[in-house]
Amino acid sequence: MKHYAPGRLACILTISACFSAACFADSEITGKIIDPSGAPIAGAQVAAVNRVGLLSQTTTGLNGTFRLQAPESPATQLVVAAPGFTTRTLPPDQPAPIQLEIAPLSDSIQVVGSTIETPASLQASSTDTVPATRVRQSNEPFAVDLLRYVPGVAFNQSGSSGGVTSLFLRGGNSNMTLVQLDGVPINSFGGAFDFAHIPAEAVDHIEFIRGAQSAVYGSYANAGAVDFITRQPQSAPRFDLLAEGGSHNERRFALTGSATLAGFAILASASRIDTDGLVRNNDYRNQNLLLHISRRFGRQRLSFHGYFDSNDVGEPGPFGSNPKHIFTAIDTVSRGRNNFSEYGVHWEADLTPRIRQELFGSFFLDNSGYLSKYGSSFEKDLRGQAEARTIAGISRHDTASFGVTAGREQVTDSYITNSSYSTFPLNRNEVAVYAENRYELAGRLFLSAGLRAEFIRTPAVPGDGYSRPNFPQNNLARVNPKLSAAYILPGATRLHSSFGMGLRPPTGFELAFTNNPALKPERTRGVDAGIERKFGSLLLLDATYFYNRYYDLIVTLGGSLTTLSHYQSANLANSQAQGGEFSARLRPARWLFLTASYTRLETRILSLDGSLNQAPLPYTVGQQLTRRPENSGNFVATYTRGRLAANLTTYLRGRTLFEEPNYGASQGFFWDPGFANVGLNLNYRLGRGVTAYCNLRNALNKNYEEVFGYPSPRLNFVSGFKWSIGKDR
Repeated sequence: MKHYAPGRLACILTISACFSAACFADSEITGKIIDPSGAPIAGAQVAAVNRVGLLSQTTTGLNGTFRLQAPESPATQLVVAAPGFTTRTLPPDQPAPIQLEIAPLSDSIQVVGSTIETPASLQASSTDTVPATRVRQSNEPFAVDLLRYVPGVAFNQSGSSGGVTSLFLRGGNSNMTLVQLDGVPINSFGGAFDFAHIPAEAVDHIEFIRGAQSAVYGSYANAGAVDFITRQPQSAPRFDLLAEGGSHNERRFALTGSATLAGFAILASASRIDTDGLVRNNDYRNQNLLLHISRRFGRQRLSFHGYFDSNDVGEPGPFGSNPKHIFTAIDTVSRGRNNFSEYGVHWEADLTPRIRQELFGSFFLDNSGYLSKYGSSFEKDLRGQAEARTIAGISRHDTASFGVTAGREQVTDSYITNSSYSTFPLNRNEVAVYAENRYELAGRLFLSAGLRAEFIRTPAVPGDGYSRPNFPQNNLARVNPKLSAAYILPGATRLHSSFGMGLRPPTGFELAFTNNPALKPERTRGVDAGIERKFGSLLLLDATYFYNRYYDLIVTLGGSLTTLSHYQSANLANSQAQGGEFSARLRPARWLFLTASYTRLETRILSLDGSLNQAPLPYTVGQQLTRRPENSGNFVATYTRGRLAANLTTYLRGRTLFEEPNYGASQGFFWDPGFANVGLNLNYRLGRGVTAYCNLRNALNKNYEEVFGYPSPRLNFVSGFKWSIGKDR
């Protein structure tokens, strides 16, 4: 049966690899990365690569030095990238030190958006990377606070730390962005994800791609994908300690250690964050554990990672804006609790310098509970996935990949019951086959094409004894393509464009609370096109137009809309989003790096299929989608000189349409006026690996609500120290 294809393929390829890829000696590559003045560059990415992808990578320490292990091969090259500098590709025996030239770039050696490892600067799709240096220097407690500076994003956080945080990307719904942790999908059943709980201390860097990406990732990548890459083991032993305190009785502690023992590269990390919040029952706790273990055997590499996060947050309710005077008092009972973990194993072998075989296995588990004055409820999401992939260097211009993946996801919820009022697990199985080809010519033309066939099977669902009858097994097949192209004109001008499709299968509630036995996935078609212009080594400008069409959206029908379908809900709704993303990077000097972006977004609700100018009540055709600002932007200035590193950050959002905060759209719509949040962050190296820092958030002391009805923290201050121990510190 087809469900066992990945397992059979894994066995065959594993045996093949053992005979053809074993017993190749590793070589140690060491060096130092410097800028034009001779000063060391800390946090630079250094990677050994060949024609089929990444072999190994590391980052430079404070003194600019690096050390990594890579198999000996004439095709191996060294790639060095650092924010604000040019990316260099050179032979591994290049004499030290290696000098990078100043440039308004922020490149990444390995980036999302392709099954073939490709630097961000060579991608035709709209990609962004939050580099490790930005993560470490920003002193932000959570990764979401770093993503606010990516074009096209609109985050909505209900209040202070721990408040539910949703992402609306390029006008898509909050369940239309695929979220991964080290390549493992961590969305709940149906696509939702709460961004509030990923601590920045566990993250090395973040890779982000905008536009429909189901041809690469499968389900949930309708509007884009984000991958949180956690901290990786380093060749040189390192130990990091962080301690912080601040406003609202915030306390943050973290420990991270990395070393190589008996040939195994190991990293372990733990952190905890506590805060009392703004009002009673607004406290928050988050603690997490991270483990990475990897080992290289000649041209083979085996790695394992595990991540566990536990959080607990009080939910006092929408105690801010109260336009209809419905909210009466702080909720002192309601609380949310969540424990989630994910585990992944990855094996790869370069069978030849032109052929790489990879196997992936992953497991994700999320247990969440909610306590209110009406009682308690729970939800349990789990997902298991296996994948086999082959990457082949067809020629020096052409690289291809193909693979097969099989997964199973499941949800159990207090409110999803059968006719005996007992909970039961809702399951969904997905098998996919995919292929991608990437072509490069003369360092100017970059073409990429991908195709993924998805086979989705939902087993039989028992009836609830009331409105949902017994559903038979449902089988569905979908094919999603992706095309992208980039061309570099003389004079440092780059044209880029991409097209893709996405799909989002129904949530557990959408399946449980309908009498429709054949709900289909929601679908997306997206296209973007842009121009990027570099002005010497100082300035880089980019302008991108995008258009997304969302259709087959699931809608509940009632009143006059019952004429459109004899089911309670169906795939009849439509919407669209279009706009422009504009960004600039300025690098006037070694010690100063400026970035800014602006997003203009126009969204519209379209007519339901089979109707004339009708939309689901209380919405109207042509109405702007809620929680998506028409105008948003950001600015970051980074100053690094001597012992001092400083960041001035600003993100802005124009007025935004929201539902009434207590009972939702049925009680009307209201305009949130928008806001500007300015922050100031300082790091000062005291010596011997010790850095003191302070972070002033909402420095202008603005009173604003990122989600209408839920006040965000006003002026707040934290300070702490970081202590790094290691030879490269």
